[in-house]
Amino acid sequence: MKILHPSDFSKTAEKARLLAIDLRGRLKADLHITHVQEKFEDGNAHPYLLASRDQLSPELLKRLDEERADETRRLREQLAAITPSGASHELRWGGVLSELLEMLPDHDLVVMGAHGANRLDNFFLGGTAGRLVRRSPVPVLTVRSESESQQVNRILVATDFGRASRYAWDYCRKLAESGIKLTVAHVVDKPLGLLRTERPKESTQEIVSKLEALTDDTPAQHVIREGDPVKVLPQIAAELGADAIAIGIEHHSSAVGLLFASQADALLRSSPVPILSIPFEADQD
Repeated sequence: MKILHPSDFSKTAEKARLLAIDLRGRLKADLHITHVQEKFEDGNAHPYLLASRDQLSPELLKRLDEERADETRRLREQLAAITPSGASHELRWGGVLSELLEMLPDHDLVVMGAHGANRLDNFFLGGTAGRLVRRSPVPVLTVRSESESQQVNRILVATDFGRASRYAWDYCRKLAESGIKLTVAHVVDKPLGLLRTERPKESTQEIVSKLEALTDDTPAQHVIREGDPVKVLPQIAAELGADAIAIGIEHHSSAVGLLFASQADALLRSSPVPILSIPFEADQD
């Protein structure tokens, strides 16, 4: 397995880095850390676009080239400082989202901050992280600044018994082979108005039977609650000491596995517990 950790050197990214390192050890995976720098900034933190270079004097061009070399060296030193022994690191220039998407085919899991604390805030606060989750062909673990998880000992797997959540369970069941404990939760979501189609309410025993059939012979704790999944799932995770919440994301569909797109985004933006988004391609079934 290959794990990719994009970093903007923020405190939030550091929390994600610790989880990436923990998963690297548990899964016996390779870890690759990257920083994507969109623009070169001079010593006064003024961004310069390459397109403007032909308008600059030779003296200023020379100074900017020297400052860019200094910035490149500084960024590489920062990357080297946060890269553990045996892992690799890489500095890339360009659009954050496009560069990360280009790297995904070579990796099996992404572990990243859901927002940062510097000039890249607008990319990591529901921006790059959210867009990457919606487009990534590999699972993405997003970590917010409120997270207290430093290891992944237990994962809360949310299920609505649909295709995407079943696929997410199968993925997490493989992670359990490394010693990670699993809890599977079904939240009975109350209807939110005319846009939601009400289905006959299942009995608790029917839900229990479905959970037993889903988990089969894999040891897992079962939890059934009622309410808004965006609020209830983090509550369950906190109660049980789960270090991450796994949800299935169905691509190329109006539905997003466990949750509608707006709810999935809300969970990514608000959950203090890291979210493991596991993509399911609708046309693979």
